[in-house]
Order: sequence, then C-alpha cells, then structure tokens
Amino acid sequence: MNKVKFPYKSYKGELYPIINILLEGPYGLLETEAYVDTGATISIFLTTIASDLGIDYTKGKLTHIMVGDGGFIPVYAHILPIKIGPISFKARIGFSPSLGADFNLLGQKDIFDRFIISFDKRNKVVTFRSY
Repeated sequence: MNKVKFPYKSYKGELYPIINILLEGPYGLLETEAYVDTGATISIFLTTIASDLGIDYTKGKLTHIMVGDGGFIPVYAHILPIKIGPISFKARIGFSPSLGADFNLLGQKDIFDRFIISFDKRNKVVTFRSY
C-alpha cells in the first residue's frame, strides 16, 4: 500500500488541500495543482490545462454539472493518464470554460474510489493511501 502526504498550500492567504499531480496528453506530461474537493462529483480543470496538454477539450463527452449555487456548467470529460504521488492510473478529467474558480478541482469519480483520503486540518496535511 502506497501512501503520500501533501502539505496544504496557500491560496489567497489561507491554507487548503491543494496537491501537485501529473496529467498526460498529446504534448506530454504536465504538472499542475488541484484542490482536493470532496463535494465535486468529477474532477474539473481549467481549459488552459487542456490547451497545455494538447487537448481540444470540446471533443470530450459533454455533460452538465451542478455547482454550488445550484446552476449547471458544461463539462467536457476525457479519460486521461494521471499520477498522484507514485500511483499512475487513468481518470475522468473534465474541462469547463465556465468553471467559476481559478483553480482545478480534483473530484470523487475515479479518484476517491482508488485511495483512502484523509484530511488533517490541524496539521495542514492531506494523505492519499492506495487500496
């Protein structure tokens, strides 16, 4: 069983469970950050990430995802190689031109069923442990 700890990162003066991950696309590997979001059904990334990977995000499977204010945003889902710590696998990654945040969201589908994820808010650490 592999385990990796990520210290929380600062965002606008506060500390959050933001981790580094690797994604792979036609242009190769890209290291980026994502907020570990227990409330997100799927991972949703900024469209600039798709562009940096060499992906036309509009070619993905279109779905509409409900966001915090009850509205829906278009999300174009792709299956991509991803690496969290030492673990590589494929996951559904959505891209949305309407993402209201200026950061990527690491959601439940294909991620939370692969790891035991624990949030240690006091020590500002999020731990991913593979099954």
